[in-house]
Amino acid sequence: MNNNDVELNAKELFLGLAMVLHSTAGNIENQKMSYEDARELYTKVLPDISRMILEEHSDDEMISAAKKMGALLNEIAKSKGVEITE
Repeated sequence: MNNNDVELNAKELFLGLAMVLHSTAGNIENQKMSYEDARELYTKVLPDISRMILEEHSDDEMISAAKKMGALLNEIAKSKGVEITE
C-alpha cells in the first residue's frame, strides 16, 4: 500500500496512534509481540508517520505540543513510580 492511498483526518490519526500505543503494551504483556518487534515498530515505522504529521505544522506548534505532552508523560509516570529523564 502506498502512503498516498490512505487519508486520515487529525482525529483519526490521533485515535489510531493512541490505539497503536495502547495495544502494543498489551501485546507485549500477553506475549503476542516481542520487544524487538515493538522496537522495529517504534524506530522504523512510526517515525515515518510522525514526519508526515510534523511537516504540516510550525516549529512553535510542535514545541508547544511537545511541552504539554512531556508534562502529561511526567505526571503519569510519577503517579506510577516511573522516573523519566529528559
